[in-house]
Amino acid sequence: MKTNAINFKFLIGLFAISLVFSCSNDDDNNDVQLEQWEIEIEQARTATTNYADINVATGEGRFDASGYIPNMGHHYLNPALADGTFNLLQPEFILYAPDENDVMQMVAIEYGIVPEDPENPGSPPEGFTGSEDVWHFNEMIGMWTLHVWTVMENPDGIFTPMNPDLD
Repeated sequence: MKTNAINFKFLIGLFAISLVFSCSNDDDNNDVQLEQWEIEIEQARTATTNYADINVATGEGRFDASGYIPNMGHHYLNPALADGTFNLLQPEFILYAPDENDVMQMVAIEYGIVPEDPENPGSPPEGFTGSEDVWHFNEMIGMWTLHVWTVMENPDGIFTPMNPDLD
């Protein structure tokens, strides 16, 4: 009888251990899986964190190409990057907006792709993986543009050009 009691306790212990391991596996399956474009956003965000200091942007030759545009900010362009190609880690523009003390704060990045023929720009460029990003052809500057709100949240969406939270 004693052997059966020990075996029963042993089996209960094994059951408890297997239950713990099966629950932890279920938890892993409930983790949010990032889409590829979301992973790419994080890569772009990491690659551009040094631009939080506007002096980094101006030090590499970026300049305010737009002045202040409501709901967007100032567009600091690196003309050397405006070469017609999409480079996830090197956006052509860094967007800044002044805070309450008039100190420029990075709010977003923007990609600007010049097509071979700006009079006939064709289809939008390939950018982030998938179809979440929405490119806009800006006729004034002859570029396909894509805003990405990597720093300031945009309630209308990370790829929406205008941010209603930015006056």
